[in-house]
Amino acid sequence: MKKDENNIVLPKNIKQMGNIDDKIKIYMEDYVFTYLQQYSKLDKGQEKLAVLIGSNYIIDGNDVLFINGAIKGINTIFEEGMVKLSENSFDYINEQMERHFKGEKIVGWFYSQPGFSDYINEEYINYHKLKFEPKDVFFLTDPLENVTGFYRFSNDNFEIVRGFFIYYEKNEAMSNYMTENKMLENKDEEEEKFKIKDEKIVNVTRKKDKKAKKIITLNEYKKMSSIFSSLSAILFLVCFIMGAGLIQSDDKITKLEKRLTKLDESYRYILSQIKNDNVQSVFAQNTTQTTEIIETTQATTQITEATTEQTTISHTESTTKDVTNLKKYEVKEGDSLEMISKKIYGNRSKIEEIMAINELDNPDKIYSGMILFLP
Repeated sequence: MKKDENNIVLPKNIKQMGNIDDKIKIYMEDYVFTYLQQYSKLDKGQEKLAVLIGSNYIIDGNDVLFINGAIKGINTIFEEGMVKLSENSFDYINEQMERHFKGEKIVGWFYSQPGFSDYINEEYINYHKLKFEPKDVFFLTDPLENVTGFYRFSNDNFEIVRGFFIYYEKNEAMSNYMTENKMLENKDEEEEKFKIKDEKIVNVTRKKDKKAKKIITLNEYKKMSSIFSSLSAILFLVCFIMGAGLIQSDDKITKLEKRLTKLDESYRYILSQIKNDNVQSVFAQNTTQTTEIIETTQATTQITEATTEQTTISHTESTTKDVTNLKKYEVKEGDSLEMISKKIYGNRSKIEEIMAINELDNPDKIYSGMILFLP
């Protein structure tokens, strides 16, 4: 991009990234784009922030933004679910602008959030309104998912800019800044560290491949869960009734014992099949046994129905009270408790509380379609 007192000449050596937006055209110099991609992968892929340096123009009636510099955020702080610039950060930025980008201005900011794709925290919007101009742009990236995109501020919210250009020109200012900050030093070593971090985050927090293979098995187990829950409740209820002397008929006790014996045999058989990873065969080959379980369940329920009606009502009422004030969230594919906490509350602080409410002993034991109660 060349400019004189009267004219702006658009760069000729460019690469288009996506479909270009009608409302604004953004040109980012290649050194800047390369720097931000490398910067996002430093420090094992932690969240980080930078400011964008450049100039705004109106060419042929269209807003045009040139970004020819970027300055990383140092001495940053983490609060309300995001990285923020401190007073010392702004002192450093002003010093670097005076040193390398004299005559230019801050035209936006950059944020890297590994593992969170293009999710925009509401705090990002509030921070933009507090620290930047309405016309400034927001450049968001997830280096793990290879998601990158620009946003502009409109109607008190961010709206996506559909595409942008990377242009190639001599950029001494950015080159000097990168050299002075030793950005390119140990580049291969840093990228290798990031790849290791990439694998850990994807495998531990996302677990896409492994979870996909387990979804069928989990669905089969879910089919059995209602039967097992009913069996457990009925067995407990029968023991309670018998212990309290509520069943007085010898005939009924004898019949019940026979049914419970058959129930126990079927129950043990199904468990043995599950342990052998043969869930499907349980459903396909043992329809008769499953029918017996249901019939036994129904018969036992009839015996105990009159004496347990009040207990069931009381239990239902207390359960309803426990979750009345809790929000519900349906787990989506690829979700983790960390992502859910940040999506709903803006930070990771609610993970343990969510686990406690839902009686989870492992944060990875969630699956697509599962309903979680949220504090």
